[in-house]
Parts: sequence; C-alpha cells; structure tokens
Amino acid sequence: MKAILIALMATVALAQSPDTPTREQPKFEVVSIRPESSGNGQVRVRLSWLPGGRFVANGFTARMLIGIAYGAKNFQISGGPSWTERDGYSVEAKGNVIGKGPILSLFLTQQQKEEEENQLKLQALLAERFQLKFHKETRDEQVYSLVVAKDGPKLRAANLDGGAPETDRRPGLKMYPYQLTGTSVSLRYLAEELSRRLSRKVIDQTRLTGEFDFNLRWAPDAADGNSLPDGPSIFTAMQEQLGLKLESSKAPVDEIIIDHIEKPSGN
Repeated sequence: MKAILIALMATVALAQSPDTPTREQPKFEVVSIRPESSGNGQVRVRLSWLPGGRFVANGFTARMLIGIAYGAKNFQISGGPSWTERDGYSVEAKGNVIGKGPILSLFLTQQQKEEEENQLKLQALLAERFQLKFHKETRDEQVYSLVVAKDGPKLRAANLDGGAPETDRRPGLKMYPYQLTGTSVSLRYLAEELSRRLSRKVIDQTRLTGEFDFNLRWAPDAADGNSLPDGPSIFTAMQEQLGLKLESSKAPVDEIIIDHIEKPSGN
C-alpha cells in the first residue's frame, strides 16, 4: 500500500513538474457572438451545454460569461468598463478541440472532466473574442458560514428509487425567484447558489456529506422592491425548513480583477 501511495505521489509530482509540457488549450471550432436586445430592455437569460460540444448562451453579459468560465460569482469580479455588466450577448459555439489533459485528469470523474473542458473552452473564447486580460487577488471579505442549526438538520437523504415519478426525480437544483428545490443535491451546490442569491460567498461548514432532497421557500424583502408578504426571510427559512444556519464571518475570497476587455470581434 505504501509503495502504491509513493507511486501516486510521484505521478502527481510529474504532472506538476515545470518540465512537463503544458496542455493544449481546448477550444470551440466555430463561434458566433451577436449583441442581444429585446427592444424593451428585457432579455430572457438562457444557458445550455449541449451534446457534441455545443454551447448556447442568450442574454449573457461579459461578466456573466467570465463568472461561468472561472467559477466566480458576480461579486467576485471587478474592474472593466460598464458595458461588461450592461450589454447582453447571444453566444453559440459548436464543436471542440479537446486538449491533451495532464496526468492528474485521470483522478477526475467523467462529469468533472467535462466541466473542466467546458470551462477551458469558454476561457479561450473570452481571451480570443473579448481580448480578456485579468489578474486574481485574494482579500479578506465578509462571508456566510453554512452550519447545522441548534436543533439539527431537517434534510431528507436523497432517494431516487421511490416516491414521485421518474421525471420528477431528475437530480438537480431547480431555481425560482424565492424558492430552491433540490433533488439529490449536495450542500456544496446549495452553498454556491446561496452565494449568488446573497451576493456574498457562502462556505459549507456543515460536515454533512451525501446528497439530499429539500424544498426551501422564503419571502422577498424590502430590498427586492416588492411588498413584503407573509413569510420568513431566507435566513429564518433556512433554519425552520432545512435545519441549517447562515453565520456571518470573515474569510479569504478569491477575486477576478479585469485589466483589459473589448467588445467581441465580429463573426
């Protein structure tokens, strides 16, 4: 067992060695980008990763695309001109050139490999068509820690074999304006979506592993510009419905600082 561990460590070291050739950047073969406007200032936002290496995004701003490419929320991206937050684009990319992954990719699941390839292809698109250049900084920021509430968790362990019809049991997180419905979802993904909703990084510190089914509903607050109906805030709903709690604290947060970006070149 010790020999196997040493061999694995040597393989990792080899993959990370400066002498190891860098991987070929995966790229889309055909890319179409055009400004998108509905005429009334409202554009339906839609994102799809389709079979055959096809990517479709409608109504996405440059900052939203950067967030997808680098796994960052909007509050983690700063710098750049105002149009990066205002102007929406329709992007359609087809086909792909798969890079020669490093040895470490052997330790990833197929889903993780596909996610990595998709992000790398979108990064290449941003660099070539938007001329994106940036740097990263790590700063101490206010965050939320997701922890188990005093009375314990109220989550249901995922059960894909029974209950609702198969069409209703498809794993994933369904997102509505003031509702999150999870089917076989890990708390890591719940924390990521809460980060987006609360514009503050949420760190999963529950130590709860596995996948869960849940339905979280809350009322909008005054900041949403809506009248406040009867119902709990998202913080109260987390405790009452899921047995989880959001605690404010400080932690290092990675940020992307845009140094240079241009409106996308023509097709």
